[in-house]
Amino acid sequence: MLTLRQLHRYLGVFFTPAIVFFAFSGALQTFDLHKGAHRGDPPTYPWIAAMATLHKDQEVYEPPKPKAPAAASAPAAAAKAAAPEEHVNMPLKLFVVALAVGLCLSSLAGLYIAFTNPRSRRSAGFALAGGMALPALLVLLA
Repeated sequence: MLTLRQLHRYLGVFFTPAIVFFAFSGALQTFDLHKGAHRGDPPTYPWIAAMATLHKDQEVYEPPKPKAPAAASAPAAAAKAAAPEEHVNMPLKLFVVALAVGLCLSSLAGLYIAFTNPRSRRSAGFALAGGMALPALLVLLA
């Protein structure tokens, strides 16, 4: 049982940075904060778009190139204005955000617990450093 607890501790500490990153970026994507105000617009928050690109595509974000302004035709503008709104399931979106917050808090509490044990503090530090360094290295190599 001791070996299982130690394995649980070190795996939890190692994966905590990734869990917090994916939970946080997923919560931001729930409300489409990684997109522009309208389809085709550049993202309103580029740093959220960068997190979303890494979250969804495992790629580094490249800002969209600015397009030359096109003359909007009246029928196209009217069709865009008359487009039906998407169905929004706000209770589910709020649940997803609560889930992300709970996952982040639980992971951070586990990190705190791992570091309160003086005998495993150093090895937990190495596991945490590895859990931060390995994904960063993999992103840089991609």
